[in-house]
Amino acid sequence: MNPEELKCIAVLRDMDREALGRLAAVLEERRYADGQTVFAEEEPGDSMYFIMEGGVRIEKRAQTAATAQKVLTVLEAGDYFGEMALLDQKPRSASAVASGGARLLRLSKAAFDQLQAGGSAVGMNVLFAMIRTSSDRIRRLSTQLVVYDEVGKAIGESRELPTLLNVILQQLAAATTADWGLLLLRSQFSDQLEVRAQLNLTLSVTQLEAVANAQGFLGPVQQNPNDLLVANFDDHDKFKACARLGFETASLLVSPITIEDQFLGLIVLGDHERDHFDLNSLHLVRGVARQAAQAILNARHREEEQARSRHSRQFVRF
Repeated sequence: MNPEELKCIAVLRDMDREALGRLAAVLEERRYADGQTVFAEEEPGDSMYFIMEGGVRIEKRAQTAATAQKVLTVLEAGDYFGEMALLDQKPRSASAVASGGARLLRLSKAAFDQLQAGGSAVGMNVLFAMIRTSSDRIRRLSTQLVVYDEVGKAIGESRELPTLLNVILQQLAAATTADWGLLLLRSQFSDQLEVRAQLNLTLSVTQLEAVANAQGFLGPVQQNPNDLLVANFDDHDKFKACARLGFETASLLVSPITIEDQFLGLIVLGDHERDHFDLNSLHLVRGVARQAAQAILNARHREEEQARSRHSRQFVRF
């Protein structure tokens, strides 16, 4: 392969041509179809991979179900994974699965050791790059753990739905550094959307009515409630024909709140910069939406019972 092609890998961009040539000589190209396993959790680790095209999901088995998989992160072209196999030969701590198909370059531990033994700077460059990137990944994972912990505490301690929804929105906006956020729930008595939590956003009466009736970009979102990552709102095909609500920003992240195919509502985050959110942000929001869905449903039922109780008392007094 052409060594210059390796410069699409962020951690290799500063390597000189000679070092890139030595590295390219020992790399093996592998192609994987969507959903194909690159390596499985607990199997021996003997190589790392650079992503040239496509993406890879890093998944871990959930302890509560042997077949359930939790997505830890999603990596894209220009990234790498499996690097711990070059430092220790312990079993893989998670699985790697191709997302949408992937073209990878495999660096075996044997080839890495050979580069190191030859006194080449290639091995040290790769090693230092791994250390830098590992620090970033640890920080991101720590942020996610805090979010799940705080939301979990709110689920266990909050008796009032507004408190729970505000915690969810605040934690997700902070973790994704979003400029603003909305948490919408579908009305229990109609298909209208209710604004139940909002952050750094003040909606006019007209905008609240438009949101309630799922106008603008909320229309196609409610009709087809799937996770949505919008890099640039103005260029997004699904929204070009939609009327503007007045609070849209360049980047949007939308995740439905569902339980057993029942649509409960939407989490919407926005930012003024293009390409602000990534797949890891989307997976975090999706994970929190799933974590909180049952608690939200239970709280809605409590609200309904309280409303009926108040109505009954008023009827008796009358």
